[in-house]
Amino acid sequence: SPDGNAFVYASRAGGNWDIYFQRVGGKNPVNLTKDHTGDDTQPAFSPDGQLIAFRSERGGGGIFLMGATGESVRRLTDFGYHPAWSPDGRQIVLSTATFMERPDVRIDIRSQLSIIDVSTGRRRMLTAGIEDAIQPHWSPHGHRIAWWGLRRRWQRDIWTVSAAGGDPVPVTDDAHMDWNPVWSPDGKYLYFSSDRSGSVNLWRIPIDEKSGKLLGSPEPVTTPSPYSGYISFSRDGKRMSYVQQVRTSNLQKVRFDPSGEKAVGEPIPVTQGSREAYFPDLSPDGRLLVFAAFGKQEDIFIVGADGTGLHHLTDDSYKERAPQWSPDGRQIAFMSNRSGKFEVWTIHPDGSGLQQLTDYPVHSVLGPVWSPDGARLAATPMGLNSFIMDLARPWNQQTPHTLPPLPEPNESFMVLSWSPDGRQLAGDRVSAGGTVAGISTYSLESQKYQTLSTFGTRPHWLSDSRRLLFHHKDKIYLADTRSRRTHEVLSVAPHEVRAYNLPLSADDRAIYFSVETSEADVWLMSLQ
Repeated sequence: SPDGNAFVYASRAGGNWDIYFQRVGGKNPVNLTKDHTGDDTQPAFSPDGQLIAFRSERGGGGIFLMGATGESVRRLTDFGYHPAWSPDGRQIVLSTATFMERPDVRIDIRSQLSIIDVSTGRRRMLTAGIEDAIQPHWSPHGHRIAWWGLRRRWQRDIWTVSAAGGDPVPVTDDAHMDWNPVWSPDGKYLYFSSDRSGSVNLWRIPIDEKSGKLLGSPEPVTTPSPYSGYISFSRDGKRMSYVQQVRTSNLQKVRFDPSGEKAVGEPIPVTQGSREAYFPDLSPDGRLLVFAAFGKQEDIFIVGADGTGLHHLTDDSYKERAPQWSPDGRQIAFMSNRSGKFEVWTIHPDGSGLQQLTDYPVHSVLGPVWSPDGARLAATPMGLNSFIMDLARPWNQQTPHTLPPLPEPNESFMVLSWSPDGRQLAGDRVSAGGTVAGISTYSLESQKYQTLSTFGTRPHWLSDSRRLLFHHKDKIYLADTRSRRTHEVLSVAPHEVRAYNLPLSADDRAIYFSVETSEADVWLMSLQ
């Protein structure tokens, strides 16, 4: 809050994201959005401390306003994320897209900034023509707005622009992940979160608030935390709050009864340690797992299905994600930014034969998915519908087949699993803002979509090509495409099943998945 005596924050301790109010030094947080069963996030106090702007998924989603203690909720917009108030409280700047809990994971990279008049709801575009802009913050005297976004499709940098519009002025331009820019209350510094020191910590840079001209080099503002972000100042500049996050992610497996459609027994660890392991995929013979590891360096690893023999498949400065075995087990497809933006590459399991498969214009390409016969491959240009390519011909000698648009407006289809019988695709419906609106299937014969669920993400077919596993709110669910019924299969509470991939053994009797253990706390720093 502006007076520095209270703070609001988002937490999913109750099962879904809610907004909580707490006094500094107090012990009893108050849930301000407990009456809404959906997600409420990204709270921001108004300059006078009387209102809170926030993102909510209620009624189709958008930016809402409520009183400082949760009363009188009303809609401001039907779109947008990361609201930030103007100093006079009359306007709010927001971005049209968001990120998936961490800035290194983005689905939509075409975000723009808009300014909304709080009393009338009138909208003014601020960054039309800018490649990407997200998580804005208004300078204390109203002169400029700072944001971060993607440069060259993978580099995360910070800019500022006049609140009246105009040409943006870069603040950073380097290979480090720079995000969450926040102005100091006196307007003399721009604080931000960055991994430029190795861990993700806080930095600041001296700046001229009126022009955006930099007046020095970045300076560390070191906190006792391996991962700090989500900065907020009191109005007098004497107090700053931030969030410390500590997370580890490892692979586990659990026995599964396909006839009873339920997990059997307790999950068994496959990997252990501090490495963040995601995107697991099981080899066709069931002996090996390939997975991607997040962190300062994003590489692909191979490990035995029993957890032995862990070794690098790639070991370089590029970002590699979403590996998937070919049906014959001779290749692994994955997405990599080694060509300048994310494209699909393949490599042999022994590390040889690295080859680029796609060279899509402008957009990065996500998530390769093999056809069961290994002759085709589906992938998704970021923010667009998936396409299918013929692996018998090089990229420059074919025209990949783009899937037709979804019936739902402003949504794209991201293929994530190809049915074993080769007849259907399953995937996420992704909204224009980058959030997932549910799961659909696509028939290659009828060329029609079927909505399977209005919730959940990351579907994976069972061997019968009828049922799928999927992820929703830290749990694994099963859906039947014939009966349209869904039910919970596995929870690992208080830990979280992560939404990256859910491969099964060939007989459907084992599920492999990533489990994340995370803790996030709000800290208060007193500034001299």
